[in-house]
Formats: sequence, C-alpha cells, structure tokens
Amino acid sequence: MPSHTVRCARPILLLAVAMLVACSGCSTLLTAAYILMPEDTPAEFKGLKGKHVAVVCKPIVELEYADAGSSRELAVTVGSLIQQHVRKSHIIDQQEVARWIDEHAWVDYPTVGKALDADMVVGIDLEEFRLHEGMTLYRGRASAHVRVFDVAAGKVVFEKRFDDFQYPADGAIPTSDRTEPQFRAMFLQILAGRIARSFHAYDSRTSFAEDNLTF
Repeated sequence: MPSHTVRCARPILLLAVAMLVACSGCSTLLTAAYILMPEDTPAEFKGLKGKHVAVVCKPIVELEYADAGSSRELAVTVGSLIQQHVRKSHIIDQQEVARWIDEHAWVDYPTVGKALDADMVVGIDLEEFRLHEGMTLYRGRASAHVRVFDVAAGKVVFEKRFDDFQYPADGAIPTSDRTEPQFRAMFLQILAGRIARSFHAYDSRTSFAEDNLTF
C-alpha cells in the first residue's frame, strides 16, 4: 500500500474507532486502546516464560474466615492472565493447588510448589480486600504482597507490593447500579490484571482507560 494511502487511512481508522467507542461503551474502549496502542511497557519479571507455574493466594486469617472465595478467585484470574500473555508458560490447575492446600498443613510457598512439581510459585499474600464504602456505595480496596519463588533454589526472585489499591480510583459506584457479585467480579478482574502485568508487556495507557471507565 502506498505511504500516502496509509497516512490517509490512519485518521479514518481513528475516527471509526472513536465512533465505535462512543456507541459501544467501556469494553470497546479497552479493545480499541489495545489495537491502536503498542505494548510499550515491558514485563518487570520475565522469568515465568516456559515454566510450570503455581499461583497461590493466601489471605490473612481474618479474610480466610470472612471471604475465602475471593482469594481463590484472584489466584484463578491471575493464573489465567499469565497463561494468556506469557509465552509457553503452563499454569497448574487451581483445583490441584486448592486440593493440596486443603489436605495439608500450610508450610510455605516453595513447599506447595515442590509438591505440585512447579518451577515457579507466584505467591500472593492478600492483606486487605473489601468492596464497600459505606452502606450504599461500592469501592474496592485491596492490599497484596506478591512474591515469585524459584522452587528449586528455594528463594524469592521477584517481589512487589500493591498497597491500598482502589477501584474506582476516584469516586464510587452506587449499590443500586449492580449486584455485589457483579462488582466483586469486576474488581477481582482489575486487581488480577494489575498483578499479572508484572509478568508481561502491556500498554501503559490501559491503566488510564480502566480507571476512567463508565458503566
């Protein structure tokens, strides 16, 4: 295609995408951003490529008794995103992880990884997870300490904290707009995406798009 044709086609494409976003809403915004903008931010840790990986999320005791399901859902979603974006990675089925943890006394992340024949363990210490701001508003808040363990070496090879992560970043969503399970699923997906981005390249403007979604 001649260069002048490409130059002419690009503004038309941008206009078409803008119109599509205006008509279709938040999911189209993310899709359009992904198509038009390159993955300009590299992975912080690239060591999961080609590895057997166990994703384990362990909540603090208070959360374990009050809301154990969210930690397992978070582990499932983080694992799914790693499988999707990190080439040749193999994520150990979360049912296998949960079964082992249920049947054994907790020791540490490398022990779980060794029992499951994992090369790496993505260990997520979930320190805070809540959905409400007052009685009539949703605003997700979470804090997590993420570490990657090399099972054979028995040591931490990557570490990152997510302190007081909030969604929406500004404001809140009325509880009348959606059910709690719907908001929980949305918040878990966004939190999982932020954690998984540590391990794959992504578009730096995706965060802005997510934080400015309207539903």
